[in-house]
Amino acid sequence: MTLQINIGQVSEAGLRERNEDYFGAVTPDAELLATKGALLAVADGVGGNAGGREAAEMTVRGLLTDYYATPETWGASTALDKVLTALNRWVQSHAGRHRDMAGMATTLSVLVLRGTHYTLAHIGDSRIYRLRDGQLQQLTTDHVWDRPDMKHVLKRAIGLDEQLQMDYAEGELRADDVFAIMTDGVWEPLGQKNIHEILQLYNSPQMAADDLVKRALAQGGQDNATVQVVRI
Repeated sequence: MTLQINIGQVSEAGLRERNEDYFGAVTPDAELLATKGALLAVADGVGGNAGGREAAEMTVRGLLTDYYATPETWGASTALDKVLTALNRWVQSHAGRHRDMAGMATTLSVLVLRGTHYTLAHIGDSRIYRLRDGQLQQLTTDHVWDRPDMKHVLKRAIGLDEQLQMDYAEGELRADDVFAIMTDGVWEPLGQKNIHEILQLYNSPQMAADDLVKRALAQGGQDNATVQVVRI
């Protein structure tokens, strides 16, 4: 059976002057969908001036392009790791060449959907959730310092270190699975209970994504708010 997906996505600056989040998705034609899969990615940039936005946008844009140029013989995790290692070097190099970009980095949460399986890649404190059979599960771990005064300080991110350390995981897809990728500007003000409720409320991924962001900002969210929702 051919993989069929429906995607909804939205990003709002919220109370911030600039939106430093960036997202993208590719759903290729049938042949490439079978060999490489569909790809979704959400990034939350950090850094002074325009550095955060540039790190997020260039990482996502580079990934969406370069992943599909990797050999078909490579598994999804291998292809993602090769591409992201190169992008990490680019972000570090760019920050080193431009003083106003010093410290630029970005979170990144990626989902590849191929056949009957998914592969995720993750670094930072954006999150990927899965709703299956009415149960919501967080599939990623936040890479932040375990101290109340440092809960927003990233331990790992694209551009933060020379040696990139991504988290990878794989699993089986089922019909009616719903995945949600979101920045901390959404999951933090909402909490898991509200996320669960909203994802169960809609059959339309776009309506779910819109409501997640709307409610996150209405409940006091101070940050940029970005969500991708995909239904299998």
